[in-house]
Amino acid sequence: MLDTADGLAVVVSGRPRAALALAARSQAAADIPLCIGVSHGPVKPVSDALRGTGIVGDALASGLTLANAAAPGRLVASRSFREALKIDTPARAADLRAAGNFTDTSLRSHELFTYDRRAARTRRRRLLAFGTLAIAAILGTGFGARFARLAYEPPPPPPIRPAVIELNITPRGEVFVDGVWQGTSPPLTRLEIEPGAHSIEVRNRPSPPLSLEVSLGSGEAMTITHTFTAPPPPPAAKSAPKTAAKRPEKKAEKKVEKKVQKKAEEPRWKTPRDYWRDFRREIGF
Repeated sequence: MLDTADGLAVVVSGRPRAALALAARSQAAADIPLCIGVSHGPVKPVSDALRGTGIVGDALASGLTLANAAAPGRLVASRSFREALKIDTPARAADLRAAGNFTDTSLRSHELFTYDRRAARTRRRRLLAFGTLAIAAILGTGFGARFARLAYEPPPPPPIRPAVIELNITPRGEVFVDGVWQGTSPPLTRLEIEPGAHSIEVRNRPSPPLSLEVSLGSGEAMTITHTFTAPPPPPAAKSAPKTAAKRPEKKAEKKVEKKVQKKAEEPRWKTPRDYWRDFRREIGF
């Protein structure tokens, strides 16, 4: 920022749109109408023993000439600035419209472009409208996609509920589900199991067990009613009647055995053949 004989010079070493935005804000915020000239080109800092540090360049001189040519309350830009702004931000270049030519005291001709506030406001409204429509389109697309997905997606399956088995066992029995003990019925009268196929067994020894194969769906219920009865006692073994007729037969058998035993014990008389057999054994014949 430099002091000049006719006002103030501001050098913006950034993008052209930043310089245009600064000039437009300064014109709108000032209490008095300003004559603003905007140019684009090379500048460089210099140091003078008498004047101190400063900046020189064609862009600075061109900007001062345009400011002198501008009417109070107007912003004037050079062609070089408009070309640079068009390269940087094409949409902002449309805010500068042609305003004729100006010839300075050195007989140099300058093509002028003035800042059109109405065009700038129209552009901002257009951008705001486009932005609003884009946001609405994005939101509408999102809601439409969600509704379409909900419309074409199958409904979620109902929640799985446990199956219920009501027990009516008398006098009592031990309940097993898939081989796992669940309790004694009674007092157990209600049993909740997972849906599917299961093996149910109720035991009450010495009676035979009750075995069932069931398949229940979600929330399905069934009732098991069973009465255990005591098994009949085993039949008693019948003893054979003792008769008097068999006793004499046994005594007779005993007598015969004794007689045979005595006859075997008595010595037997030798015959002549026995003597001849003994003689041949003695002589070795």
